[in-house]
Amino acid sequence: MTAARVVLVTLMAILLAGCTGADSSTVRNRPLPRSYAFYDLKISWETTRDPQGVTITGTVRNQSYYYIRDLELTASLLDANGTPFAEETFFFLPNLFALDETAPFTIRFPVGEDKQPDTIRFFYRYRLAEEGQHGTPRFHSFTGKP
Repeated sequence: MTAARVVLVTLMAILLAGCTGADSSTVRNRPLPRSYAFYDLKISWETTRDPQGVTITGTVRNQSYYYIRDLELTASLLDANGTPFAEETFFFLPNLFALDETAPFTIRFPVGEDKQPDTIRFFYRYRLAEEGQHGTPRFHSFTGKP
C-alpha cells in the first residue's frame, strides 16, 4: 500500500471511531436519587464521595420543543455556610439535543476529605439551534442536595 493510502485508511478509521459514543444505558436506565426539572431541561444526579474527591454523575434531558446546542453544565459545591469551595464545568458532546433526548454527564471535584458539600449549585447554558450562531444564550441556575 502506498503511504497516501495508509494515511487515508488511518484517517477514515479515526473519523469513523469519532461517530461512536459511550454506552450511557447504564446511567439512563437506573433511577437517580435527585432531580430538578424546569420548562426546558430535566437534570437528574447522584453524588458519590471517595478519598480523591466528589463525583456527580447524572443525566440531562431536553424537555423543550426546540433543538438545543452548545449545552454546558457547571456545578459548584457549597459548604454549610453557603460558601463555594469547588466548581467544575461539563461540556456535552455531541452538542445538539432534540426533544426528549437524554445525555449522561460526570463532574469530578478533586477536593480533600475535609471538604463536605452541603449544597450543589447548578448553572446551565445553551443556545437554540434554530437561532443560528448568533442566537441569544439561554441559562438557568438552581440548587440541590448532594
